[in-house]
Amino acid sequence: MKFRGTVYFDFENKDAWRLFLLLWEAEREGVSLDVRWVGFVPGGPGAADAMSPVARALAAHAAVAEPERRKVLRTGLFTLVHREGDSLADDLTLQAAARVAELDADVLQAAIPAAGHRQLVDDCARADELGVEAVPSIAREGTPLHIVTTGALQHGAARPRLEIIDGVLGDDGLWRLEKP
Repeated sequence: MKFRGTVYFDFENKDAWRLFLLLWEAEREGVSLDVRWVGFVPGGPGAADAMSPVARALAAHAAVAEPERRKVLRTGLFTLVHREGDSLADDLTLQAAARVAELDADVLQAAIPAAGHRQLVDDCARADELGVEAVPSIAREGTPLHIVTTGALQHGAARPRLEIIDGVLGDDGLWRLEKP
C-alpha cells in the first residue's frame, strides 16, 4: 500500500500525536508513505513577535529546509510533548528537539520569527483555501479529512486503519463517520 497526503497538524493536539504514531507504525508494517507534515493554526499564527508557543514550534518546524532534519525535529517535539510532558512554552523543549535533529538551536530560534513565520503564514493560508478547519486533517484532491481518534488507535495493526482513512479520502461522497 502507498499512502499519500498532506497532514495539517500542531504539536499539542492528541489526535495529531496519535495519527503521527499510526503513520509511524504503518511505515514499520511496510506501507509506503508519501506524507508531507504542515503546521496549521486556525486563523493563522498572528504576528511574528506575538506567536503562541504552539505557533512558534510550528514556525520552527517550517523553518527547517532539510526534510530528514525536519522529520527528526517533528519526532522530537511530538515525543517531548506527549511522552515526556514537556511544554512548548519552555524554550528548553525546542532546544532539546533541535539538538536531537542536529540543528543549531540558536540559529533555529532566530529563524522562527523570520523564515519560519513567513512559511507558517503561507501554509495556514493555503490550508484555509483547501477548507482545513482543524488538526489533524489530511488533504489530497477533494475535501480535507479531519481525523478524530481515541487511545484505542494505538492497539492493533496500523495498515487496516490507514486503508480506511485512504478510502474515505478518496470518496467525497462520505462526509462523516462517527461513533458515540
